[in-house]
Amino acid sequence: MSELIYPTIDLFIYDIRDALNTTDEEIKNNLTKFQSKLPPNNQLVDSTLETEYLELLPQKKTIDFETKYEDKSLKGYYYPVRLNDTYALQIDCSIENKIVAQPINSFKLIKETIEQQLNKQKETLGKTWLISGCLKNSAEQTHEKIAKDSYNTLFPDYNWQKNLQEKISFFDGELFELWHNDLLTNNTHHVIIIIYSKIENEQKIANLSIDLIGLFCYQHKIFWAYNQSRTIKESLLKFYRKIESTKQKLNKKHLKIKLDDIQEILEDYTVDLPKLNIKRQILEINLINYKRRLKIIKNKLNVSENTKVFNSFTNLSYQKYRLQIIKDQENMELGLKLLESNINIIRSQIEAEKAKRDRNFQNLVTLVGTGTALMALIDDEGKKCKAITEVMPNQFIERVCDSNFGEIVAFPIIMIFILGCLGLGAKAILAKLN
Repeated sequence: MSELIYPTIDLFIYDIRDALNTTDEEIKNNLTKFQSKLPPNNQLVDSTLETEYLELLPQKKTIDFETKYEDKSLKGYYYPVRLNDTYALQIDCSIENKIVAQPINSFKLIKETIEQQLNKQKETLGKTWLISGCLKNSAEQTHEKIAKDSYNTLFPDYNWQKNLQEKISFFDGELFELWHNDLLTNNTHHVIIIIYSKIENEQKIANLSIDLIGLFCYQHKIFWAYNQSRTIKESLLKFYRKIESTKQKLNKKHLKIKLDDIQEILEDYTVDLPKLNIKRQILEINLINYKRRLKIIKNKLNVSENTKVFNSFTNLSYQKYRLQIIKDQENMELGLKLLESNINIIRSQIEAEKAKRDRNFQNLVTLVGTGTALMALIDDEGKKCKAITEVMPNQFIERVCDSNFGEIVAFPIIMIFILGCLGLGAKAILAKLN
């Protein structure tokens, strides 16, 4: 079985402290939730001021713990800090023996001890497992073989080959970075494994922990921003499809009602659209911070800027995540323009129908008004029918005029209609002449 000297696990956990429009009460609750990851009777000291790096246990800085399992002594500590709008917690745990090599299975015991210390509290932003150990001098196995065995022991449900993103020389050993970003669950599996060859390098790795806290924080915020952008994009697509579906159901009878429905959905679309830009800005600023922190780490390692250290994530963030959000934003803005154009067309149809109804009403008013006015010019002595039949002999009109009802009611209505039509005709001719 593979063995390592001084197997150690550092778990870096990140929780959101405050975001856009977060209330004071929500900030207070976020601190309470974060504090629940620590042992009881340990009060964190936060500040209302913006701060890039704040130790939340200013007096003692860390909370130490120790436990025993059979013949093994496990020691560790909690180290809580605040990085601007994020709470970060490092939990370190190792088998306290830098001489005798331990089997790889010891990592399972260390991981279980850390998880017990957490009181089953979950992170809100992300977490990174940093696994390290010293290779035995007499070991015949390679750094990669030890790292792979350690990974498979700790995370049997994950695939080493699929998740391995980077392998680089690190001190006198090798560093392996593995991650899997699950867009369906918005969860990111992130693991760093460092296998070194000289036990004195353990302290050099420990000295990097403060910089690694910041580096991993920016990395998880980039993952988070990108995953959030996928959720926003899906929401926008649902709104778009809903509008298209509503458009297909349009008919003249319910045109106005359906337009109101479309307008309401479009308002939701326009509210969500700027959120894509916000997530892009979050990603970009954290990518800048990630590069800045990475440069500090490289300076401490005394390597050139071009040396590969976590370069794969930098390239992925810039060439895939950032560009994907930009392209999605452009496409969704184009979709908004198309939707607005279609709505304007529908609105024009409604206005045309309204204008048509208004013209029909005006024509009716003209017909009745003109007919009534012309009828008023005819003598009002009860001889209307006779006067008309003498000018335009017609059997139907004569039969109408033979009865009192016809002369008093039917005949005026008929004449109003006829005279009104003549008036409409004259109006149309005059309109053409003008």
